[in-house]
Amino acid sequence: MQMRCPMCGHVFDPAELQCHTACPIGAQCALTCCPQCGYQMPDPERSVSARWLRGLLGRLRLSRPASAPTLVDLPPSRSAVVTDVEEIQGSQLAQLVQMGLLPGAEVRVLRTRPALIVEVDGMTLALDPAAAARIRVAP
Repeated sequence: MQMRCPMCGHVFDPAELQCHTACPIGAQCALTCCPQCGYQMPDPERSVSARWLRGLLGRLRLSRPASAPTLVDLPPSRSAVVTDVEEIQGSQLAQLVQMGLLPGAEVRVLRTRPALIVEVDGMTLALDPAAAARIRVAP
């Protein structure tokens, strides 16, 4: 399985890394280090939390019509409930989870320009428009 480093974009095979074979932690280590820049990231195949999160998101996916609105479709001061997070992987998905943008979370759009600013659980967040376009909501 090939991985792409989110920091430098280097593509590598984590099974071939020295850190997996020479590490004293060995099989229990769930981190992968990019051989080019050294950035540490969870290995999705070894990380229990990554597998748990994929399973949780799989169970929480709600059925929705193909034309369900996304977060970028909401006008300012409008609230909605997150129903699905589509095609977001790795560190970006982990960041959204840390911010509370999971299916079932209530989100309110504060501003759409110059950046998309939303409120989730009392936290004010600025979102990447590409990521916000993959977050499906229901009014």
